[in-house]
Amino acid sequence: MRDATDDDLIHCPRARTPRAWLYDAVDRLAGADPGLNQLRMASQAALGAAAALGLAYLFVRLTGAMQLPAGSAPPAVLTATNRAMLLISMLLAGMVAMMSAFTVQDRTARGQVLSSLLLPVLMLIGLTLGLLVGPYRVPSLAYLVLAMAVAVYVRRFPPRGFGAGMGVFFGAFLGFFLSAELALHDIGWIAAALGIGTLASLLVRFAFLRPEPERALARMSRSEGARSRRLLALSVGALAEADEGRIRAGEEHIRRQLVRLNETTLMIDAQLAETRPRTAAVEAHRLFDAELALSNCARFAVALATDGSLFAVRSRAADAVSALLDGDPAAVSRAVAALREVECDGHRATVQASRLAASVEHYAAARARLGRPVGEEETAEAAGGDFTPAVQLVNNWLPGSMPVSAEASTTRGRGLLDRATMPPHVRTTVQITIAGTLAVVAGDAVSGQRLYWAVLATFFAFVMATNSGEQLRRALFRIGGTAIGIVAGDLLVHLTGGDVWSSLAIIVVALFLGIYLIRLNYMFMVIAITVVMSQLYEQLEEFSWQLLLLRLAETAIGAGAVILTVLLIVPLRPQRVLTAGVLLWFTTLRRLLEAVRGRLDGQRAPLRPLVRDVDAAYAALVATATPLRPVTFGRNSTQLTEILVVSSAARQYARSLGALLEEAEADGAVLPWADNRQLHAAVEQLLTAAEAIEHRIATRVHGRYVRSSALVALALDDLRPRQSPLAQALHDLTLLDGTLARLATALQMDIDAHDTGQPADEALDLGVRPPV
Repeated sequence: MRDATDDDLIHCPRARTPRAWLYDAVDRLAGADPGLNQLRMASQAALGAAAALGLAYLFVRLTGAMQLPAGSAPPAVLTATNRAMLLISMLLAGMVAMMSAFTVQDRTARGQVLSSLLLPVLMLIGLTLGLLVGPYRVPSLAYLVLAMAVAVYVRRFPPRGFGAGMGVFFGAFLGFFLSAELALHDIGWIAAALGIGTLASLLVRFAFLRPEPERALARMSRSEGARSRRLLALSVGALAEADEGRIRAGEEHIRRQLVRLNETTLMIDAQLAETRPRTAAVEAHRLFDAELALSNCARFAVALATDGSLFAVRSRAADAVSALLDGDPAAVSRAVAALREVECDGHRATVQASRLAASVEHYAAARARLGRPVGEEETAEAAGGDFTPAVQLVNNWLPGSMPVSAEASTTRGRGLLDRATMPPHVRTTVQITIAGTLAVVAGDAVSGQRLYWAVLATFFAFVMATNSGEQLRRALFRIGGTAIGIVAGDLLVHLTGGDVWSSLAIIVVALFLGIYLIRLNYMFMVIAITVVMSQLYEQLEEFSWQLLLLRLAETAIGAGAVILTVLLIVPLRPQRVLTAGVLLWFTTLRRLLEAVRGRLDGQRAPLRPLVRDVDAAYAALVATATPLRPVTFGRNSTQLTEILVVSSAARQYARSLGALLEEAEADGAVLPWADNRQLHAAVEQLLTAAEAIEHRIATRVHGRYVRSSALVALALDDLRPRQSPLAQALHDLTLLDGTLARLATALQMDIDAHDTGQPADEALDLGVRPPV
C-alpha cells in the first residue's frame, strides 16, 4: 500500500482544493491496487456473503428448512435448536459466496459460471462423507488429514485446481464441524443452502461487479497513470529537497514506486494479450517506451539530488519534471530547453542533466502516444508474430514467488536437508499430511470439540505459501492475528450486546476489511475471521473468554505443527529459494546480454521481449525475497540486501541499454559494430564476466570477475567526437559492468580490471541505488 511519509517528500507551492485532495486520494487507491482487483475481490466477497445470509434467512423462514415443528420439543429447546439450524444454513450459504470470490479464477464468464457451480458440488460431496464418518472418532480425524492433503495436491491442475481443493477441504471440515448438529437426512436442505450461496455469488459477480476485460484493462491503465504521477511527484520532491537525510528517504520511496510501476506494466501487458490480441504488441511497445523513459527520469533526478548538484541545476531539473506532472507540452519544451542551457558543475552533472532532459522529452512523447488509437500501419509493422506477455496473471495478479519456488523445489540444493527434489505440489502434500496429523493428534488431546482451529491454522499456512519461509510467516501471523482478534472480538461482542443485525453488519465489514488488507499483511484476515467467529459464538450462545483462549491455544498447536514440519520434513528453505530466484533473474539478464552481443554479428533478435523477461524475473525475485528477508539472518541477510540493491540497478541499466540500441537502429542510425574492435572486446568481456557470476550462483565455486569498463571507455572515446547515438548505450554498458562487479563482490568473487583498477563501488554511477 501507500508509504506513510510520501507526502512529506512532495513540495507543492500551490494550495490544495478539496477536489484536488479527493482526486489525490483516488489516485493513491488506484496506484496501490492495480486494476482495483483487491477492492473488487473484497467487495464481491462481502456483498456475496451479505446477499447469501439474507437469502438463506428468507429461505429458512419460508420453507422451514431443518426447523423442528411446533410442539416437538420443549419451547426453550425448540427455540434454541431452530435458531442454531437457521445460523447453520446461513453459515453454509455465506461460506460458499465468500469462497467463490477467492477461488473462481477463470478468465471467461463461462468458465467462472462453471467453477462457481463446481464449488458447492465438491463441498456437498466432502460434507456428506464427513457426516458419514462423523460418529467414528479416528476415521473422522483421518478424513480431515486426507482432505487437507487432497486439497493441496489438486492445486497442480490450474485454474480450477485451487478452487476444487478448497471445496473438498471445507466440505470435509464442515462435515466434521457440524456432524453433531446435522444428519444425512438433512443433505437436501444442505444442498439448497449451498445453492443459495452460489446463486448469491453469481448475482453479485454478474449483476454488480461484472467481469469485463476492457474495463479491467482501463482500471489497470488508471493505476499505471496514478503510479506514474506519484513517481514524478516524488522526483520533484527529491530535487527540491536540501536535507540529505530527507533526500535519501525520498530516494527509498522512489525505489519502491519504480518496482510497483514495473509490476503494473507487466500486469497490463498480460491483460492486453487477452483483451486486445490484435493490437497488443503495439500497445505493449508504447507502454514499454513510456515506462522506461519515466524510470530514467526518476533515475537521473535522484542522481542529481544525491550528488549535491548546484541548486540552479536541480531547480531547472525540478521544473522539467514538474512540467511533465502538469501535462503541459509547451511547458515541457521550455523547461527542457532551460535545463539544457544551465551550466553544470562538472562532467558528471552535465551528463546527468543532459540525460534527464532527453528522458523528459521521451516520456512526454511516449505518454502522448499511449492514448492514441492504433493504426493499421502500426499493427502491420508489429505483426511479426503473436504478442506473448512476460507473465501470465493468476487471479488477476502477478504469480509472485510461485515460479521461483517451483524452480527451487525441482533443483537439488546443497545442504543435507535440501537434496530432495520433487514437484511443489508433492512436497506440500507430504508436509501438510505430516503437519495435519500432528495438529489433529495434539489438538484432540487439548480439546476434541475445538481441535478444528488447529486444523484450520495448519491448512491455511500452506495455502498461497510456496516455501518454508512463507509458511513460517503465515503460521506466526496466524497466532498473532488470533491473539489480537480475540481481544477485538470480545470488545465488539460486548458492544453489540448480541443484537443480530449489529452482528451481521460487523461480520460483513470485518470480511471486507480482512480480504481487502490481506495482501498488506495476512494477519488482518486472521483478525477479521476471529472477529466473525466471536459474533457467531455469541449468536449460538457459546461465547466466553475461555472459549477464545482455547481457540488461541488450538491455533498455536496448529502453527507449531507447521513450524516443526517445514523445518524438518523436505524443507524448501529460504536460502535455497532465494538462490533459485537470483539465478533465474541472472539467467534472463544473461540472455539479454547475449542478444546484445548478437548485434555484433548482424543478428536482429528483438530486445524488448527479453527486457520484459528480465522485468518479470526481477518481480518474481522481489516477491520471493520480501517475505523471506525477516527469516534470513547474519551474513546471508546482508548478502541478500546487497544482491537486491544491485539486481535492481542491473535491471535498470540493461533495459535502458536494450531500448537505446533498438531505438537507434529503428531511427536508421548506422552503428559502428563491425569496425570497432574495442567494442567487440568489451561486449565479449562483459558476457564472459556475466557467465562467471552465473556459474558462481549455481555452483558456489569462487570465480573471477574481469571488468570491461576500460574497453568500453576506449570505444566511447572513439564515438564521442562523431556524436554517435551509440554513446548513451555504451554509457549504460559501463554502468552495467560496474553494477555486476558490485554483485560479484557481494558474492565474494575476485575482481580484476584491464586498466589500473576501478573500484567496484563505482557501480551505481549516474543512477538510482535501486529498490530493495
